[in-house]
Amino acid sequence: MPEQPVSNAAADPAMRRFREYVAAVIALVVVIGTIGMMIIAIGYVNSPDLNPSERFARIKDLLLFINPLLGVVIGYYFNKVTSEARAETAETAAQSAMVSAQQAAEARKSAEEEAKTAKSEAKEVKSALKEVGQAAEKMIAQAPAVGTLGVEEEGEPVEDPRLELKMAWARAKRLVE
Repeated sequence: MPEQPVSNAAADPAMRRFREYVAAVIALVVVIGTIGMMIIAIGYVNSPDLNPSERFARIKDLLLFINPLLGVVIGYYFNKVTSEARAETAETAAQSAMVSAQQAAEARKSAEEEAKTAKSEAKEVKSALKEVGQAAEKMIAQAPAVGTLGVEEEGEPVEDPRLELKMAWARAKRLVE
């Protein structure tokens, strides 16, 4: 399997740091702006030139404008931390899966090669066993067979190696064919 290129963000740490700095500056501006507007809003509470309902309406409007911006900044950072951790975990899992797949492909190739070798060796053994069997059949056919009831002088039964060879070849013949 060809290796997949790594994402550009991971490949260029300088660009990653630059994005972090820009995001931090924007967040800092928003937070400082929020704090500044809160101070201004608190200053309006004590302003004598407006009636109380207008003061609170202006403060409320100001806070309704600032709170969503602050929420976006805070949400961005909370989401970013969890998303980056998940992305790194997913990337690591993908890389280990790719490595596992490559190892499995190599193991499969190796197993196929071993299977081919075993098949060729089995064919060689089979042909050699057939040759041995043909030679054994010729030998059994040429030599006179000793009767199975043959007895030696001591009264022991005679063991005929040709008979054992014939039986062994009959068993081997079933496996070869």
